[in-house]
Amino acid sequence: EAQKRTEGELHSLTLVVKDLQRQVGEISHSVRFDLENQAYKSLPRLLERDFGITVKERLIRRFIKNKKGESLEINIIGKGEKDGKEINIIGEAKTNLSLRHIEDFLDRLKDIREVIDGEILPIMVTHMTEPEVEEYALKKGIKVYYSYEF
Repeated sequence: EAQKRTEGELHSLTLVVKDLQRQVGEISHSVRFDLENQAYKSLPRLLERDFGITVKERLIRRFIKNKKGESLEINIIGKGEKDGKEINIIGEAKTNLSLRHIEDFLDRLKDIREVIDGEILPIMVTHMTEPEVEEYALKKGIKVYYSYEF
């Protein structure tokens, strides 16, 4: 009888933990989407300031197909122009930017370059990161923007 009660309680606890995982995932998505939404509004001003790029196509979130036909989620995508030349703005949003996020983004950029013609300006937006992570991103040609700049 005691074992049956314990098994029942364990089952209930498992359901609670699964529900908590779902809720935390939803909160995480919400925070990331909010970061992206802030970036869409502020990046045109920042890109003009830092690179002389005029955003010509609204920055949005969308999926594109790679050469294999797989869907790739792009957090930030749009077109800009500098000195009469078109530039593709491609970005990722991470609440706490890490080295792993940068490596993943670099891999994703390889797939993106196979299906998008022209120059790409890679950017990442974040709430925070460690100085060495930002330095690594810059060495890899990725501009990092912080939410407090928005």
